[in-house]
Amino acid sequence: MDCHRELLSRPHLTVISGEPDLELARLAALVRPSVRLDGRAELELLFGRLLMASDAGAPIAPKTLDFVGHATAATSQLRLGDWVLDAANSTVKAFFRELAEHDALARLGIHAVRLLACKTAETGQGRSTICALADILGVEVHGTSHLLYDAHYGEDGFRDEWEFLLVCASDLRRTTSEPCVVPAAAHWPRTLDVDALPAAPLGPRATPWPRRIAPAAAARQLLALIQRDAGAQLPGLLATPSCELALPSAVPGAYHVAQVLLDGSFLRFFPDGAAAPGVLYPVDDAHLLRRIVDELPGADVSR
Repeated sequence: MDCHRELLSRPHLTVISGEPDLELARLAALVRPSVRLDGRAELELLFGRLLMASDAGAPIAPKTLDFVGHATAATSQLRLGDWVLDAANSTVKAFFRELAEHDALARLGIHAVRLLACKTAETGQGRSTICALADILGVEVHGTSHLLYDAHYGEDGFRDEWEFLLVCASDLRRTTSEPCVVPAAAHWPRTLDVDALPAAPLGPRATPWPRRIAPAAAARQLLALIQRDAGAQLPGLLATPSCELALPSAVPGAYHVAQVLLDGSFLRFFPDGAAAPGVLYPVDDAHLLRRIVDELPGADVSR
């Protein structure tokens, strides 16, 4: 509870993507205090604990909520672990709408949100997300049309002297007529948003290849091997999966499904449902992926 009280007492609440990355690790060591998170579920838990500390009488300082991470290659939208902050995604909108309904930002002293990744205001999709989040939350939301480096940060977070690099939703509304929501599925290459994947309980298998269950720790290892900004559909690919993976979701007892293809060189996910064409993501280390998969337990659900 003491660490959450300290977070509430600072002028910036800095949330850094928890993906394995040396640059982000250096920022986490520099900015004190800060929080590293891997996605929506952990962010929701953080807000719950901060609100508990606030309700218990912790001192509240006016602050910005700063999301720090890398931007997706195709759309320049900030990625927080496996979760892409894309307002075209219903899961993203529902999360921030719930924060607004509970007046969470005001209760925590948050007067602005800043998406601190490279060029988050550079693309139409990025600008649409900035404006849509501002509309939902009722506070100013900032992005940037510039590259950001660790030199832009100090012990307290994003340095005040670099604020001229930021652009806010109010300015964007005056300079663009683009719609607030652009369907993410229309853009290729496609970024993997694990939290938005369909999730369902495991049922009987109708396929000849085996199914393996990935615990949360193994799932994180597998996802770290994927080039998550390089998704593509290959309709002519007829390769048979070597196995099916069941990855845990935020819903107890429900799983995301993936298929291992071409001896571990690709993982295929089904973001648009099992009946739609899958999306293939290249794997950086096929040998390591095969080793992790080989150690996973098989499913007991029969055909």
